[in-house]
Amino acid sequence: MRDLPPLNALRAFEAAARRGSFQAAADELHVSATAISHHIRHLEELLKQPLFIRHPRPIRLTAAGQKLFPALRDGLDQIGAGVAAVRAASTRQPLVITTTPAFASRWLIPRLGEINKALNGGRVAVLASETVADLHSGEADLAIRYTRSPPDDFACHHLFEDHYQPFCHPRLLAGTAQARVLLEYPLIHFQWKQKGVAVPDWSRWLDSARQLRPDVALPLSDDGIHFSEETHAIEAAVMGQGVALLSDQLVARELQAGMLVPAVDHAISGLAFYVIHTADNSRRGEIEAFIEQLFNAL
Repeated sequence: MRDLPPLNALRAFEAAARRGSFQAAADELHVSATAISHHIRHLEELLKQPLFIRHPRPIRLTAAGQKLFPALRDGLDQIGAGVAAVRAASTRQPLVITTTPAFASRWLIPRLGEINKALNGGRVAVLASETVADLHSGEADLAIRYTRSPPDDFACHHLFEDHYQPFCHPRLLAGTAQARVLLEYPLIHFQWKQKGVAVPDWSRWLDSARQLRPDVALPLSDDGIHFSEETHAIEAAVMGQGVALLSDQLVARELQAGMLVPAVDHAISGLAFYVIHTADNSRRGEIEAFIEQLFNAL
């Protein structure tokens, strides 16, 4: 057990020694000069020797005071730094990652636990939205965007590309030839939010398939069931409601588990996933650590 004088007496002495005045110490510690004097007198009684030469003014440290002051000053500085570090950690804002709802739920969230563990529990917030967040305004710290080419005014990291292929529940293929499955079961669509980009939708896939096999009968591109969200189209395919044109990356778990299988052996290229952030973000170190773990999760 440490044999220490009262903390208030030590703080009063350190402030007075540093400021060279009982009154200045009192103002700093929000007490009266009389209280400062009382604490220092008590400390001197405990140490059995004077710490200040009080007359003539201004006050000066005695030899004992000169020995005690540096150790006490450095110790209180270390305590203050430790408290500030803990306080900063508790108030630090999470690193905000924005991406599409489909990518968040199908790829990022299943890997987020391991990423957080590798980052020693760094705070992360996922902003899933089809609306493109403004990184320059600080709405998010980094984005994972699905596009044909990355924007020019950001630091960009190519994550991976995907391919779109018709997938369905395996029971739909039981006794049905691949050439007929698209005619016998509904096509499952979802709404692409991107404009002005040749997205990998059923229209593009069917055009590609007709060029490859002009002798094979294929349905019209707008036939079937339509959803607003890609995740809903995936769920409908898993439930056997039809054939969906889906990203091989976003349904990798269902393919591995045998919940989905390729309905037709023809795929078209998708776009690419890029991780982007502003080059001057003040949290650059945290961003780069998170991006490193993203690539480790591939």
